[in-house]
Amino acid sequence: MSSTLVLGGGSIGSAVAQVKSEGGAAVTLVTRTKQALPSSIEQRIISSWQWDDVIATLQSLTLPDEVIVTNGLLWSETQMPEKRTEALTQEALLASFSANVLVTAACLQHLSGRLKRDSAFKFLAVSAKVGSISDNRLGGWHAYRASKAALNMLVKTTAIEWQRRFPMAALATYHPGTTDSGLSKPFQQRVPDSQLKTPEQAARCLVDVLETNVTPEDSGYLWNWDGNKLPF
Repeated sequence: MSSTLVLGGGSIGSAVAQVKSEGGAAVTLVTRTKQALPSSIEQRIISSWQWDDVIATLQSLTLPDEVIVTNGLLWSETQMPEKRTEALTQEALLASFSANVLVTAACLQHLSGRLKRDSAFKFLAVSAKVGSISDNRLGGWHAYRASKAALNMLVKTTAIEWQRRFPMAALATYHPGTTDSGLSKPFQQRVPDSQLKTPEQAARCLVDVLETNVTPEDSGYLWNWDGNKLPF
């Protein structure tokens, strides 16, 4: 039986945990609050997504066959995506980089110390198409875009290193498309219903890309939900 570790108990993370469990994997979900999920899914409650707490949680777990990081931040009660550079603040940048980069960075640092050269391992972090620098034609959303671009670079850089150290491992970042979740809720008005995914639909697309496209030969890329590569 394969084993999957999912970090982030939001809409997509919980749905991914359920889809993987239904597919026969032994699933552990790391979440801030307990989710309404089948008892077959082990849930580990984490006190915060800060570096030390992430590392401590990972150290307490058996090394899985794959890790999926789904947590992230686009907005909060005190922070909305910037429309102009004048709106950018230190607090917004720090919060965005903490939520969108730090968890993945902690995971990759920890995993690099545990993997063996012949480990057939997969890692995927949920990113966003707006983190693509070459595809940025609208501007705005400074902190979110910058943090997702940093996430993409972090995974790409690690993939190059892992090709030498762990040649059977594969890493990727992933754009799930607009999903009906708390993260996208304030920005769904202009999204046609036909383009708005349910969390289950988003999870099934993610799992399909992870199983089909994320391979050692294609490690380090940013994948779209439909299985196409996106530009950095």
